[in-house]
Amino acid sequence: MIRAIALSLALLIGIGVIVPFATDYAEAGAKKHRKYAKKKKKIKKYSKKWWRLYRARMNRKKSLQARKRALRLRQIRLAQAKQENGDAPVKKSKQTMPKAGKEDNSPTLLPSGETAPKTWKKSQSTQAELQFRVDDESGSQLGSASISVVGPAMGGDEGNGRIKTVGGVPTTSLRRNVIDRMIKENGWVVNDFQKEIGGKKVYVVVAQSEGTGGRVQSRVFYFAEADGRIYSVSTNSPNDSSERIAVESEKVINSLVRTRQNTQQAELK
Repeated sequence: MIRAIALSLALLIGIGVIVPFATDYAEAGAKKHRKYAKKKKKIKKYSKKWWRLYRARMNRKKSLQARKRALRLRQIRLAQAKQENGDAPVKKSKQTMPKAGKEDNSPTLLPSGETAPKTWKKSQSTQAELQFRVDDESGSQLGSASISVVGPAMGGDEGNGRIKTVGGVPTTSLRRNVIDRMIKENGWVVNDFQKEIGGKKVYVVVAQSEGTGGRVQSRVFYFAEADGRIYSVSTNSPNDSSERIAVESEKVINSLVRTRQNTQQAELK
């Protein structure tokens, strides 16, 4: 009797153990998959692989910003095209057209009191900076230019050969100003040198920046001393138009550095 009870208990326990295993591997049974978390390999900071990933991330960020700027510029151009085609209200067009004609006909004056080149049209300006739109003969925009006062002159340009100056101001500090500006505008400095324009030494910094559509823009910064001030003439244009704008910029620099008696006509203070 005891043997029969023991055998029955053993059969029940065996069946209870075998049935769950059988159902797990059967087709109708629920299949459970173990998920193994992949361990991420730690990358040493400032290693070759870290710098490669960092540059790739920065390139993706720059390309995204360029696409955003291109989209924004396209939207602005579409809005301007709609206004030119007559989609804007009639009252606004009547008010703006005479003003535009007056601005185009009025001569553009430089801080020296002389007339700016014909292709330089005055645009939005402040008391600290004169801004110009540079066009070609057909009226299409080639680039832009601006004239501003960096600060007062500190003396003559006589140096000891190692420290170059413009109006007593070291060219290293002027170059630093350009570098800081290029960092803000995602640009970079290419070259810098000194040349003589109008009998005075002029410091020139050549830089580049990324324009719309990924095109490289030529940026040139001129620093010259005139009337006890350090003037800055900066230009922004595509590479194929940089030489032409450079010639006109040197004419503007020449008008600034020439000695004039009627300096009270200067617009910048």
